[in-house]
Amino acid sequence: MIIIKNAFILDGEKTHISDILFNEKIIQIGKDIKPEQDIEVIDLHGKLLIPGCIDAHVHFNDPGFTDREDFTSGTTAAAYGGITTIIDMPCTSIPAVTNLENLNKKLAVIKPKAVIDFALWGGVRKNDIPLDRETIRELWDAGVVGFKIYTISGMKTFAALSYKDIQNVFKQFPEILFAFHAEDENIIKNSMSILTNEQMKLPENYVKTRPVNAEVEAVKHILSSLGKKNKVHFVHISSKEASELILESKKQFEVTFESCPHYLQFTSKDLPILKGKLKTAPPVKHDEDRDFLRKCLKTGELDFVTTDHAGCDYEKGKKFDDFLKVYNGIPGTELIISYLFSEFYLKEKVDLKKMIELTSENAAKRYGLFPEKGSLQIGTDADFTIINLNKPYLVDESQIHSKGKYSPFNNTEFACSIDKTVVRGKIVFDAEKGILQNPGYGKFIRRT
Repeated sequence: MIIIKNAFILDGEKTHISDILFNEKIIQIGKDIKPEQDIEVIDLHGKLLIPGCIDAHVHFNDPGFTDREDFTSGTTAAAYGGITTIIDMPCTSIPAVTNLENLNKKLAVIKPKAVIDFALWGGVRKNDIPLDRETIRELWDAGVVGFKIYTISGMKTFAALSYKDIQNVFKQFPEILFAFHAEDENIIKNSMSILTNEQMKLPENYVKTRPVNAEVEAVKHILSSLGKKNKVHFVHISSKEASELILESKKQFEVTFESCPHYLQFTSKDLPILKGKLKTAPPVKHDEDRDFLRKCLKTGELDFVTTDHAGCDYEKGKKFDDFLKVYNGIPGTELIISYLFSEFYLKEKVDLKKMIELTSENAAKRYGLFPEKGSLQIGTDADFTIINLNKPYLVDESQIHSKGKYSPFNNTEFACSIDKTVVRGKIVFDAEKGILQNPGYGKFIRRT
């Protein structure tokens, strides 16, 4: 057992200094817990302790594309960033997680590599239409958190669904949660056809090839197909107008959405400066889009924040003069919590309850992981993210632990830093000692 002394925590609606006694589970929370003999005692001296943070949208590319990232490098970076659980997407591995056999193949590869806990997404792709109901049910019953669908895709191994396909999926599986990459393929094709090849090579024109209305139209189509029982989540929303549609739909349907640090901080005006370091799909948009997403975060209308972590070897994937050739994706799981608590808790004064909802609680509830994950309840997993609010962190992209050594936040100083990452009672990361658990410690967490 371990006692953490003098942790600054949120208990209900109030913050106070408290002690926590735990082994793999939380045993007791209170003031001045007396340690028994031979119990390890860690004094936080007032550092912030919150439920272990969840990055619910990562692409760790394992197996199949491990030159970009693998499960050891990805979960190590996450641990350095205060993340105790990640949820890996089904599409950027071979085989894609679209049936039980493929899930088991993936688990056999990644279980020995995981440093922190992980859950997994299943997927529905055009390659598998018409769907076999039993195949989807088997995968759902195996504990995936939901099924990812693309309305546009550049992956032959994970082709996009048409809006008609999506309608049929909703009718077939009203009980299952579906997550959408929502951009309209026809609008994107038409937008690209207007630009010359030379224009499309320029980073400042990238947002013109995947404009706001591409996201808006895809969101509209998906929402218009919803039945009363359907459950939908929109990943990496980047625009004001799409956000407004989703917020309006919440009055009728079970709909949630996420955004990412790059959409909260940057706009298309940053693309000519940051170039490939900021290239994602969808692209960052305009001032009004960024400002609206920030407002949604501060009001609690945004359900949670994820990274869409998708790194690559910078020299092979990002260093091109032709922006069309630049790989879509940035590593972010190591930086998200320091960024959010620096920018929104310390600078924008967002209350701690909202910050916990954004970084763990809401995702855990949405994906069937709560209260084991995303809470500080007695008897639940002792997962903690400990933040030093008084120790700044200067981002040096060459030192991040993803295989992709680049970031749009390079040379940015965050006002706080990660002190410790605790997963099921074990310190996985310590700011002074680095990683303390071996690959294989991380556990597959099934949706309940």
